[in-house]
Amino acid sequence: MKGLAISTSFAGTVIIVIMLKILDFFHFIKWDPVGFSDTFHILKDSNAFIKWGILFIIVWAGSIILYYISLLFMKIPVPITSIALGLLIAFVLEWIILDASSIEKTIKRMSIPFICIIILATRFLMESAIFHAQDKPLSK
Repeated sequence: MKGLAISTSFAGTVIIVIMLKILDFFHFIKWDPVGFSDTFHILKDSNAFIKWGILFIIVWAGSIILYYISLLFMKIPVPITSIALGLLIAFVLEWIILDASSIEKTIKRMSIPFICIIILATRFLMESAIFHAQDKPLSK
């Protein structure tokens, strides 16, 4: 099961990072996906590939965690759970990234394409995790 979680979350992370780069390139988001280096003053002057690599590792770790969390929601239909959990994750990420002082400011500045990408990635990870769990139960 560990190999499936790692490879599935790797595939999801590749898509998420590529889509973040596309959103950034076409200015669909008002923030820089690798802006964490300026915020935390780490790797400020380093190459952009290193920053994207660190972002990839962070998203990959989050995807693995989400893969295992989704096993807790096996009894609930995946479309409902993935939309609710995806919206929650997107809202929290935008709130942290935009550093908004209130919920209203966060809602006004949220990016619809970013929300869609997070919901689709959540759906992919949850659907895969539940399918893998039913195909190869942990008890075997």
